Amino acid sequence: MTALMLMGAGLNAMLGIALLLLWRQDPRFPQVRQWGYSWILLSLGLTLGIALAPEQEPSWQHDLQALAASASLMGSLMLLIAGARSYRQLPFHRALWLPAFLLMMASIVVLARLDHSLAVIAATVYLVAGSWACAWWMGQGGHAGERFVAACFVAVGFVHASSPLLDPLGRSPITHTLGLFVQTTLSLGLILLSVARAHADTRRQSNRFEQLTQHSLQGLVVLQQHRAAYANPAAREMFGFPPGEQTVSRDQSSDLLSTLVPMDQQRSASERHALVLADPDARIEWEATRLTREGRALYVRGLSSHLEWDGAPAELLVMIDDSSRQRAVDALRRQALHDELTDLPNRNFAVARLRELTRTGGAPFALISADVDRFQLVNESLGHAVGDALLHAVARRLCRHLPVQAMLTRLGEDQFLVLLEGVAERREVEPVVAQILQLLEQPFEVDGEALFVHLSLGVARFPQDGADVDSLLRAADSAMHRAKQRAGSACEYFEPRMNVRSRARLEAEQSLGRAIVEREFILEYQPKFRADSRKLCGFEALVRWERPGLGRVSPADFVPAAERTGQISALGQLIVEIASQQLREWLDRWGLLMPVAVNVSPLQFDDASFAQRLLDRLDALQLPHQSLEIEITESAAIGHLGRVLPQLQQLRQAGVLCSMDDFGTGQSSLTMLRQLPISCMKLDRSMIEPLPEPQASAIVKATCALGRSLSLEVVAEGVENEAQALAARDLGCTQLQGYHLSRPLAAAAAGELLGRSLG
Repeated sequence: MTALMLMGAGLNAMLGIALLLLWRQDPRFPQVRQWGYSWILLSLGLTLGIALAPEQEPSWQHDLQALAASASLMGSLMLLIAGARSYRQLPFHRALWLPAFLLMMASIVVLARLDHSLAVIAATVYLVAGSWACAWWMGQGGHAGERFVAACFVAVGFVHASSPLLDPLGRSPITHTLGLFVQTTLSLGLILLSVARAHADTRRQSNRFEQLTQHSLQGLVVLQQHRAAYANPAAREMFGFPPGEQTVSRDQSSDLLSTLVPMDQQRSASERHALVLADPDARIEWEATRLTREGRALYVRGLSSHLEWDGAPAELLVMIDDSSRQRAVDALRRQALHDELTDLPNRNFAVARLRELTRTGGAPFALISADVDRFQLVNESLGHAVGDALLHAVARRLCRHLPVQAMLTRLGEDQFLVLLEGVAERREVEPVVAQILQLLEQPFEVDGEALFVHLSLGVARFPQDGADVDSLLRAADSAMHRAKQRAGSACEYFEPRMNVRSRARLEAEQSLGRAIVEREFILEYQPKFRADSRKLCGFEALVRWERPGLGRVSPADFVPAAERTGQISALGQLIVEIASQQLREWLDRWGLLMPVAVNVSPLQFDDASFAQRLLDRLDALQLPHQSLEIEITESAAIGHLGRVLPQLQQLRQAGVLCSMDDFGTGQSSLTMLRQLPISCMKLDRSMIEPLPEPQASAIVKATCALGRSLSLEVVAEGVENEAQALAARDLGCTQLQGYHLSRPLAAAAAGELLGRSLG
């Protein structure tokens, strides 16, 4: 009889170990572990409490054994209950069940001291109640397998109940024989149930993964040795494969790298693949060009990481087709470095190249500054369209016939720059100058007109005429302006005496200084309106010089003179004083304000106290800092970034708004958009004028998308008609400014407009 009981206990222990081993294979299911330990404790409790129960009178050894047996049996019961509740995802609070365990264990020990049979009855009651409770939880709304396990728990309860009925000490062979079969059946049922649940959970997770990958907008590809082991529909569509077709068949697997990866990127793709396969922690972000099945180029952003696939390492590629964004970025980058009108490199490109060439130890080279004579007359008499066409024709002819070592750029307006690398002597420059002048002997056919063009050329050489970019450009311009004093096309080589200013220029510049002292300048205010509602949202202050006895002087004349003579700081300070005083008057009258933008030259930032002085002025008038907006052209700031950026950041942190003016004039830089602390970018009228033409609309839309991604206001300047206004609004511009909406207003008229909008 003892052997039978020990065999049953040993079988329970082995089944418990089997459950624990099953749990080790998939630790997601804690009930398997709980049932395994329950079975082991049950076998231990039966062994100590029944199979090895001493025959002699009670002693302290007997008490200790009874304590261990009761602890094992009740611990087994608690774990059995915990497993059933965990299976059904019901709470199992230790604060409740631990006292119950201690109470049951103590009652069994006390009864065992009185009478062993009473302890057996108490343990039986607990075991029967626990088994039938587990049967209730397992059978509630379960499937056939769960109902079978519930029936086994019921049977276990009956077997436990038969124990004291057949033998007061619970040593009946019938009970232990039935228990052996029922416990074994229950154990197998629990094992099968656990395996079935694990498989069901795996299938559920697999289905979820499949749904996620099938509906993902990102392309997912599992790559093993350059063979696509899996590709989701987004990846197949991205690379031009039909939805139901395998990305690459097995007989084509060796050609995947050469099929979809351009030749110049195959090595880097292969090295990345090998690195990811070798490193389980690898996560590599990359951007590159890929090819579709038909050979069309895509710009792809991807993330490569390590993955175990079918027992072997693989590379998981998560990809998005970023071609449209990249095309927009390329268009903006090209716009930043190329002139749209002539398709030549622009000033930014030329300045960057000259910086490279003027580094210490750079080879000698020559610059030819070329300016079209009397070009403004063409614009005034024949229109800007003819003038633009003429500049394009001049650029095309020069590009076709200049020597290969000559790089032609457009600096702006009617000025070109020819860079001759490797040319050091005047005798080497002269043939190129002669060739340029000869190219202008034939007229240009533009819009049915035969137009003769004259160029004034100025030559400067590195290093003798200048050691840096600015000095070389100034030298070439000085020589060019001297050439303009001669009739027809002409060329002058830079000489130091050209830097001597004429008496007339000195007189004009002195007049400007006196005008600043006498406050001969006034401001007009051009309104800005919200693009969607056409409501007033601010003003731009435009400076005007009312020169006594001579009338109004254009800012295009006196602002450059102020910059050349260093008077721009005093002029800028005067403009800020006038604008801020006007803001104070409007605030006193209307109680509210809208921001007024003032144009600031980057040379004003040469004064390290400019930003603080502006803030002090606003504070002295008790004006909110956000009532004033600073406008600065990126093309002007690019050469002064080190001085401009810190003060702009100081102003921006204090609440003064900053905007980039004239965006789109061929000078705009994506780097500037990132570096400058701006809140607004103003699209130049040259971008707005062609609207709503498709090509112009595409550039404006891409620019607005860039501004939106940087959380910038986008202002359309030069809106001349309703079609332009509607197109600018629909393409993403948030504010409009131009004669169609309002001309610049005197301070009084602007104040009345402000009052009406606030009312």
